[in-house]
Amino acid sequence: MKSKKIISLWKFEIKPFPHFDQRICVTKNVRKNLQDPSYIASHSFYPFIHYTITTRKYKKEKVLSEPKKREIYYASHMDGYIFKYYGEVLNNLYNKVCHDKGIDQVSIAYRNNKNGKSNIHYAAEVIEFITNQERAFIFVSDFSKYFDSLDHKLLKERLKAVLGEKSKLPKDWWNVFKHLTQFSWVEKELLIKDLESTKGRLKDRNNKDRYYTPVEFREFRKRVQISTNTSIYGIPQGTAISAVLANIYAIDLDEMLNNFVTMLGGIYRRYSDDIIIVIPIKQGDTDQTPDYISFIRETVEKNKITMGEGKTNALFYANKKIYKEVEGITQSKLDYLGFAFDGTRVKLREKSLYKYYHRAYEKVVVINKESIKKGKNVGRKKLYSLYTHLGRKYKGYGNFISYAKKAHLVFQENSKVESLIYQQIKRHWNKIQARLISLKPDDT
Repeated sequence: MKSKKIISLWKFEIKPFPHFDQRICVTKNVRKNLQDPSYIASHSFYPFIHYTITTRKYKKEKVLSEPKKREIYYASHMDGYIFKYYGEVLNNLYNKVCHDKGIDQVSIAYRNNKNGKSNIHYAAEVIEFITNQERAFIFVSDFSKYFDSLDHKLLKERLKAVLGEKSKLPKDWWNVFKHLTQFSWVEKELLIKDLESTKGRLKDRNNKDRYYTPVEFREFRKRVQISTNTSIYGIPQGTAISAVLANIYAIDLDEMLNNFVTMLGGIYRRYSDDIIIVIPIKQGDTDQTPDYISFIRETVEKNKITMGEGKTNALFYANKKIYKEVEGITQSKLDYLGFAFDGTRVKLREKSLYKYYHRAYEKVVVINKESIKKGKNVGRKKLYSLYTHLGRKYKGYGNFISYAKKAHLVFQENSKVESLIYQQIKRHWNKIQARLISLKPDDT
C-alpha cells in the first residue's frame, strides 16, 4: 500500500504549545519525511503529555454532582504531523472501502469527504426520515468508553483490510500503530514539577519553544515516570488519526447493521460512538421490536463493543409523537446529536442551553469583579464574542449563538417540523446585559 498523497499545507499548522521537541514548520524536508515510509518506520516517537479535564454535567436549573472526566493526550510536534498525515491517508482509503461496502452514508463523524456538513445536518436528516413515516421504531445508544476499549488485535486486522494488506502491516504503518496502542505518556503535573525543580518557576511556560533539549530530555526520562499502556485495549483519544481508527474498528458492525436495517426499509447512522436506527412499522404488523433489539445487541457484542446502558433507549414514532411504548401511551422525546425532538417540534437540549448560560454568567461574574477593581468597564469585547450574536465570526467558526441560529434555519427546511431553537436563544443578549454592572467614571 502506497501512503503518498498531496499534502494540504493549511492542515498542518504549527501548534502553539511547547512539547519535548521543537516547534517546526512543514518545510519541504518535513513534507519529504512524512511521505517517506522508511523515515516513518524508524521514527522515534516522544511520549504523549497527559492531563485530565474534569467538568460537571448539566441539567436544567442545576449542575449535577457527578463529574465528567476527559483524558487529554497530546503528541509532540513532529509526531502530531505524522499522525495527521497518516490519518488523512487512512481517511481516503476508508472512504473507498465505505463506498464499496455501501456504507458511506452510515459513518458520519470525522470524515474528510463530508465537507460542509455537521451534526446539525445529520440530526435534521434523521428527523426528516422519521417524520416521513406513519409509524417507526427508533433505537438510540452510545458505546461505553469506546476509544478506551478498542481491541488491538481486532483493530489491527481491520486496519490491514483497509490498507489492502493480507499478511502484516507495512513497517511504517506498524510503527504508527504500535505507538497508538502501546503508547507511552507523562503526566503533565509531574512534568511541571520537574521543570520547576530543575529550571525554576516558569511564568510563561507556554511561550517556551520546547521543554527540554534532547540531552535534558534523556535525563528527564531517568527522573520522571514514563507510563505505558500495557493493556491489549485502547488508543489515546485526540490524535489526528484516532477517530479514523475508531471508525475503521466499527466497519464490520456498520455493514452488518446497515444491511439489516436497509432490508427493513430503515436507516442506520453512527456518529463516532453514538448510533441511531429507525425502522418503519406498518399498520397491523405484529410487534417485532424485541427481535430488532436482540439483533442489534448481539451484533454490537459480536464486534467487541459495549453499549452504554444509560443512554440506550427504544422509542416509537406514531401520530406525530414520540412514545416509550409501541402502543403509543407514554409520550417521550428523542435526544440525538444535541437536539430534542418530540414528534413535531425540535429544540436544543435543555442541558446544552443551561450549560451555555451557566458559562456566560460565570464570565459575567469575573468581568464584574474586574470592573469594580479597576473602576471601569472591562472585558466586554471578549464576553460578547464568546456568548452573544456579536461573536458570529469568532475564530472563523462562530459561537453557541451562531450555531443555534444555523440549526434553526436547517430544521426550518422541514415543513413537518417546528423549530423552537430561535425562541430558546432570542433573549440571550438581554439576559447577559441584566447581569452586567455598568460603571461610569463618577461611580468610583
